[in-house]
Amino acid sequence: MERTLQKVRTLFVSDVHLGCKHARTSKFLEFIQGYQPDTLYLVGDFFDAWKINYGWHWTTDCDHVIDHFVKLVESGTELFYAPGNHDAFLRQPGFQAIIPSRFPDVRIDNEFIFESLQGHRLLVTHGDLFDFFETKAQWASKASSFFYDSCLFWNQWFVRRFRGEDKNPYGICARLKQRVKSAVRFLSRFEGKLVEHAQDQGCDGVVCGHIHTPCFKRIGDAFYFNTGDWMENCTGLVERHDGRLELVSLYGQTQEISLPELSADALPSSQDTSETLPGIPALPLGQSYEQVQSIA
Repeated sequence: MERTLQKVRTLFVSDVHLGCKHARTSKFLEFIQGYQPDTLYLVGDFFDAWKINYGWHWTTDCDHVIDHFVKLVESGTELFYAPGNHDAFLRQPGFQAIIPSRFPDVRIDNEFIFESLQGHRLLVTHGDLFDFFETKAQWASKASSFFYDSCLFWNQWFVRRFRGEDKNPYGICARLKQRVKSAVRFLSRFEGKLVEHAQDQGCDGVVCGHIHTPCFKRIGDAFYFNTGDWMENCTGLVERHDGRLELVSLYGQTQEISLPELSADALPSSQDTSETLPGIPALPLGQSYEQVQSIA
């Protein structure tokens, strides 16, 4: 049965981790083939460069994902890419040549400003530059990834052996990671620093990834969106042409999100839906914006 193609205004996805053997590449391909977005944001960790030296796993489905992106761009989709910690090499202009030759035209920067149909301005960034462990103790993050890969393997084995192919093979790991990332959010003040940075840029909130925890909530008077991931949760954020926002999930219910209407005076006059933040440099690996600002 052929799926109906959904035409949407904007689609946000993060943490696909192409190149990792535990990436849900085939499921992500099915998901992305179901949408025709005017604008597509890859919110970091699309590639998993940490696996290049060990465990690199590039499949034909990975090629099909790239081919589909090419088709989307050729049909008019604008593509924006905000790298994360697993594809941080793309923050260095010289390394952008590593991108597969068939990868479509894409704008790459640390962060972008997205403007919703209703006029809300949201900062789009991966989020790792506001994570204490990624900016000051990345060795701990990389070391834990070896342990977590083992957890993913045994979680998948258990589910396939005892629960069946239709269940989430990494559901147990999703709950484990949520607990670990709760500690990371607390120690890093991750969400608070992100929304503060977004407000400093004149934005109403932030869209991020990084912690593999799909979420929408209010923090003070700011909006916090986390798009989740395509390993444990398989989620994405969709803006429809009528302005509705939805956090869609392969394994859970779609969460419809209503943002308050802006007054006529608050609506921006520009028709641009996205812009690169001026004056934001390409950051050396392991540096945060706070470190760069203190150096400056």
